[in-house]
Amino acid sequence: MKPSAIPPLPFIKKLRNYFREYCVCTSIHGFRYFGEKRTIFERIWWFINFVICLAACGYFIHAVYQKWDSSPVIVSFATTRTVIFDIPFPSVTICPESKVVPSIFNYTKVLQKKENWLNVTEAENTNFNYLALLCDPREIDFYFNFTDYEQTYSDEFFNVINEVKPKFNVQDCRYMGRSRNCKELFTPILTDEGVCYTFNMLDRREIFNAEVVNFRNYHHVGRLSHRWSMSNGYAQDAQIRTYPQRALYPGARNGLTFNIMTKNEDLDYACTSMQGYKVLLHTPIRLPRPSQQFFQLPLDQRVVGAIHPIIITTSESVKKFPPEKRECYFPTDRKLKFFKIYSALNCRLECLTNYTLKMCRCVNFFMPRENGTKICGTGNIDCLLYTEAVMQLKHLRSQLNETKHGKISGSGLDCKCLPICDDITYEVDVSQSNWDWRKQIVALGPKYQNYSTDKIHMSTLTLFFEYNSFIRSQRNELYGPTDFLANFGGLLGLFTGFSILSLLEIIYFLSVRMICNRYLYGFWAGPQM
Repeated sequence: MKPSAIPPLPFIKKLRNYFREYCVCTSIHGFRYFGEKRTIFERIWWFINFVICLAACGYFIHAVYQKWDSSPVIVSFATTRTVIFDIPFPSVTICPESKVVPSIFNYTKVLQKKENWLNVTEAENTNFNYLALLCDPREIDFYFNFTDYEQTYSDEFFNVINEVKPKFNVQDCRYMGRSRNCKELFTPILTDEGVCYTFNMLDRREIFNAEVVNFRNYHHVGRLSHRWSMSNGYAQDAQIRTYPQRALYPGARNGLTFNIMTKNEDLDYACTSMQGYKVLLHTPIRLPRPSQQFFQLPLDQRVVGAIHPIIITTSESVKKFPPEKRECYFPTDRKLKFFKIYSALNCRLECLTNYTLKMCRCVNFFMPRENGTKICGTGNIDCLLYTEAVMQLKHLRSQLNETKHGKISGSGLDCKCLPICDDITYEVDVSQSNWDWRKQIVALGPKYQNYSTDKIHMSTLTLFFEYNSFIRSQRNELYGPTDFLANFGGLLGLFTGFSILSLLEIIYFLSVRMICNRYLYGFWAGPQM
């Protein structure tokens, strides 16, 4: 008798049998228990545990992704030390506290006349108005009561402050243990403290866009830095005597040392209450603002500063992230109008300049400006103070993350002055003591015989690197493609045992095995029995 034909299985049973076959063969943990012919309770128990593991795996993978997306860059210490020979000696900017020589223009005498409502000459009144921007008023009403409260000043302002400024009498300059010509070391520059003098700063041709900025005759160093840049440092073929200058060794003997002589007749206590000098260390590309950050070099004092450089570099792998993610700018990311080289401080100064010009229709005397831009007079002093306060508030809010992209609502101000990716800062530990220089002068002989010791003051400053090397910081990628894949796969493997082979098994059962089963057995699900 001929056996009867086996009836074909329903589609649902074929799918169930095929799924059981996959559960037996797969490498994913716990899946084989779904295919066994066990009780409903056991299957539900394994299903709940599998869902819990899968949910925990998804949660931790999402946490890893959120961390990578919100802060993909990490700052860590470099594995090797950097020697001081590889970085420039800091630019040293010195600003006299005294702004005017009484023998040329007696600011105190004119102020007393104005306080007593006495007549002053036109020249005295003009010079007093100009110097009011440099001197320290006791209160804002000073400008209203004692100046003409003019809205803007002409370029004659620079002629006056240059004419009445005290002489910068720097002597006995030594650098790297060798005597140097002081006039060649220091260059006059214009800052918010008036005319200052700087050592080891880049020439104006390398800092400013010459076709835009009008800074008259200041910032002329006369040397170019062909073998150095902030991003790449010194070139390999740079000589020992290059520019900006660098220190070869640490210690006070290998640093910068100089004396400054100040005459009693050059002091004016009505203009500034403090006497001496403000000193600021900064990178060669930065335009300094000594009124914001400085340490004091008083009269008749010896000041010693031990320098500790802080350098941060950024790896090439970080370049692929947008500036908002890496929180810094590479030189090619941001261009400034007035400055050739980007830095956060240059950016904030340019932003302050643009905002001041927008609000006051003029700029402060120390700000970079185009030809034709007016200088703000005492009549705009309240506007200048307002714009400065807005900038400070903006910077504070951006640090507190209270605004998006550092923008103040309603101010129209959006600077986005992120730090530069490769940057150097210089911290200095300062110590000072009284200096009995008069006894030293007697011991040195006739060098100072042209000066009466009771009519002059002497100050001395020594700056040096304290250590021969230091550890720099470096921005690196938190998770590279390999690291992220390892974290992702590690979590899947820990919670479910999932791997690349597990993925291939799924693809195999959904495609290749079905095709081969149809070829071997005539059914995509394999043999019906």
